[in-house]
Amino acid sequence: MIKVTFSLFFDKRASKEGEGVIKWLICQDRKQRLFSTGRKITLSEWAFLQDSKNKLDNRIKDENKIRLWHECYGDTYLDDFGKTHTSYLKRAQLVIGQLGDRFTFDAFVEALTNWGKEESKPVEQTDLIASLFAKATSMINSGRLGNAINYELAAKSLRRFVDSFTDEERKEFLGIPVPRRLSQPRPAASLQFSHLTSHFLATYEQWMLSCGKAPQSKLKSATGASLTTVGIYLRHVRAVVNDAIQAGIMSHETYPFGRNRYVIPAGANVKKALPKAAIEQIKAYKPILGTMEHRSHDLWLFSYFCNGANLTDLCHLTWGRVDLKGKKLTFIRQKTARSKKQNQTPVVAHLRPETIAIIERWGTSIRHANGYVFPFLNTAMTDHQKRQAVHQTVKMTNKWMKKIAEQLGIEGDVNTYSARHSFATNLLKGNASLAFISKSLGHTNIKTTESYLGSFDDDEAKEFLSAL
Repeated sequence: MIKVTFSLFFDKRASKEGEGVIKWLICQDRKQRLFSTGRKITLSEWAFLQDSKNKLDNRIKDENKIRLWHECYGDTYLDDFGKTHTSYLKRAQLVIGQLGDRFTFDAFVEALTNWGKEESKPVEQTDLIASLFAKATSMINSGRLGNAINYELAAKSLRRFVDSFTDEERKEFLGIPVPRRLSQPRPAASLQFSHLTSHFLATYEQWMLSCGKAPQSKLKSATGASLTTVGIYLRHVRAVVNDAIQAGIMSHETYPFGRNRYVIPAGANVKKALPKAAIEQIKAYKPILGTMEHRSHDLWLFSYFCNGANLTDLCHLTWGRVDLKGKKLTFIRQKTARSKKQNQTPVVAHLRPETIAIIERWGTSIRHANGYVFPFLNTAMTDHQKRQAVHQTVKMTNKWMKKIAEQLGIEGDVNTYSARHSFATNLLKGNASLAFISKSLGHTNIKTTESYLGSFDDDEAKEFLSAL
């Protein structure tokens, strides 16, 4: 029987001072070969691994060290995307065991490479969190960054939830045995599709409502998320589950969603429209010229006057879509540009003196057809960079509009959403037809428009009822 020994080796020959690469040291018949894992670490990290080779000291609290130990000497570990992998030492042991008497150094390399590929496929297929991350990557590759972020957030949320389990909860929900000794390190936990039950989802919902918002620093505690957030995350989970059923990974019988199972919460449809009096206050407000307050005030008014266009559409607005002589602009909403290619509803907004002045004040100086009207984006940006720029613009606009609202004593949220909802609701109060409002907003479904319309106050309700 061929005797093969294996261990991990720290090779610092080709690295900069103080660093090295972890390699497999394989010995057979007094011959030694090194094979790289590709993992770079520091000299101090290797010293820690050498001291902890046989056992991870339970007094060690450093998360990076704990993860490094599991990566090298444990059974499994999780990468940054929530995928489960076998540790380096365990991987070598499994490959050598599979080869048996057929072992050669070349066979080891080939088996190790192929084994790694074979491992990643079933993990991604059966692991829910890994599947969510994979779906996010797929969305990014197709340019659907908004959806990608939600898949990623859902994956990270579930990762936090699973990591919060006690030993008893790991056994109940994931089938992981309780360690016999308290000092025994807990193996990494993966969330398989088979673990997804109505009870699991109901427990996750309750956890989200109390701990769903991750703390921004180690000094702060987690806080509860809204039912709306729970609904968003779980609709993306459901989409991945549906993919798994279609692929034959999960059976219809184990589907956890629906009537008499787990029902995804819809969340409250909070109306965001501002009363007419508040709109007039915002119009009359005089910001300090040339400041972020001024720009934010202008963008909010531009959105309100231009059919409630959201800031994503305004940031992507090009000069070719603006007709200053005809005093109008036309655009396709970014939200539906990809999903409804055969049913595009262009939004036509008529320009007023106020909005023309805003364009002149903040518009870019080079006005070619494909150039952006406002200076937040440029053609050299990637899709990801554009999304970040839009996010920052929305964030700053909301920040300054909140300050303006506080100065004016306006109650309720004054943000970019409220501009769009206020446009729709105030048109309705002005007796505009629902069909006209729907077209102005760029909707293709009247029901979508109805959800934008805010509640009337008591006096208005009495006035409308008296006409019945």
